[in-house]
Amino acid sequence: MQTLPIIAIIGRPNVGKSTLFNSFLGERRSIVSDIAGTTRDSLMEKVTDLGHSPYWLVDTAGLTDFGDNNLENEIQRQAEISLENAEVILWVIDGKVELTQDDYDIADKLRRSRKPIIFLANKIDDGSETAVVEYASLGFGVPEIISAKNNFGFWDLTEKIQKVLIENKLNIEPKSESDEDEEEDDGVIKVALVGRPNVGKSSLCNQVLGHERSVVSEVAGTTRDSIDTEFIDEETGQEYLLIDTAGVRKRGKIGKEMEYWSYVRTNQSIERADVCVLLIDALDGVTHQDLVLAGKIAEAGKGVIIGVNKFDLVREKSTGEIEKETDERELDEVKMWDEDISKIRDRYLGYLHQKIPFLPWAPVHFFSAKTGKGVQDIFESIKGIAEERKKRVPTRELNLFLPDVIFGHVAPSRGTKLGKIKYLSQVDTNPPKFIFFVNNTEAFHFSYRRYLENKIRDKYGFMGTPIIVELRDNMQNWRGKMKEEN
Repeated sequence: MQTLPIIAIIGRPNVGKSTLFNSFLGERRSIVSDIAGTTRDSLMEKVTDLGHSPYWLVDTAGLTDFGDNNLENEIQRQAEISLENAEVILWVIDGKVELTQDDYDIADKLRRSRKPIIFLANKIDDGSETAVVEYASLGFGVPEIISAKNNFGFWDLTEKIQKVLIENKLNIEPKSESDEDEEEDDGVIKVALVGRPNVGKSSLCNQVLGHERSVVSEVAGTTRDSIDTEFIDEETGQEYLLIDTAGVRKRGKIGKEMEYWSYVRTNQSIERADVCVLLIDALDGVTHQDLVLAGKIAEAGKGVIIGVNKFDLVREKSTGEIEKETDERELDEVKMWDEDISKIRDRYLGYLHQKIPFLPWAPVHFFSAKTGKGVQDIFESIKGIAEERKKRVPTRELNLFLPDVIFGHVAPSRGTKLGKIKYLSQVDTNPPKFIFFVNNTEAFHFSYRRYLENKIRDKYGFMGTPIIVELRDNMQNWRGKMKEEN
């Protein structure tokens, strides 16, 4: 599976990087201000324009650390790290001001790299400024003229990006529903181990590859410093591809920027996987970072298992014998001292469902990557989830089931207009997608859509995988035809 390319927006502070990022997304996702350095959180989103090759877009504005007032060094470090991690660079300068030494220094770094560079002069509303010709002295030709604030030149920029992706063989053709149906299944289950640093990803990986499994090959991935490992579970004969999500880290240079790019690479790994194992430290519990990763997995439509690692430490606490305890951390929400281990599990399950309420369908496994206890059960669940993701329910069977759905809940309505479901069909797998054809989509509240999803799960399972429920107006085509005739 080819990895979506990463395109990073770089440049000096206050040249319009965040505004340009928002223009691609069609909404204000970054904080935009006239004060240099306002954006404190870097963002990345998948850009999937209809008919165009998709890619990850990274706004690097929040990667600049203004500590010690050494802004020049931070700008150059940001450029270096972006060059190291992105496949394509959007270099933005302010078209309303003269070039600075920072611009020349960034240009020197870009020239030494072999990465494709798209040179942009921002804040030019009508393209009439002739000073942009002077920017050719930087060695990248005449820049593309844009105004991110007013979307001037934006269409030409998107076409330029697609051209660069094609020329550098980074383009990935967008898939239609029919393409996905025809995609060949090689039987290999792609698994990504996802989680915060130090939750046990490496330990679990080592435990997996060293226990009743034969490593077929280690294939250098498209991401820097990552290894994809193919192996076969000798007990079941199932083939797996274990996707490394460690990201890019350099000894002695792990800071805010490197941690962020590690997060970017993790998003790439999620996109490539069939099933993700979200690892949580048993004694740390669910953190904000865990919630963000869980949301990314669900949004990407991937199967998910919540893996509570280091449960051997919980067992130590459950005995109540202080001399056996090797970790003093406590999870306030789940009492562990002098408690039966089965009661701790039940209490922990309730805690997880409260903390991650949008994944009630995700199986939870308690294990220890260090000792190997419970690890085998994880891969049994992965195999089951992969099968659930491929499951397709015949249309006839779904529509025989439909009366149970309709009469099991108060009919949806909007004003005096009742919402009615005409028929139901499953149109896709991986993840499963269902379309309810209705008389008026606006009559169906979000809560009713959730009810539809729950009814499908109650009847057909789909444990461990998100399912997509879409409402489609059955009269839409007819109404459109009537408008054309009138």
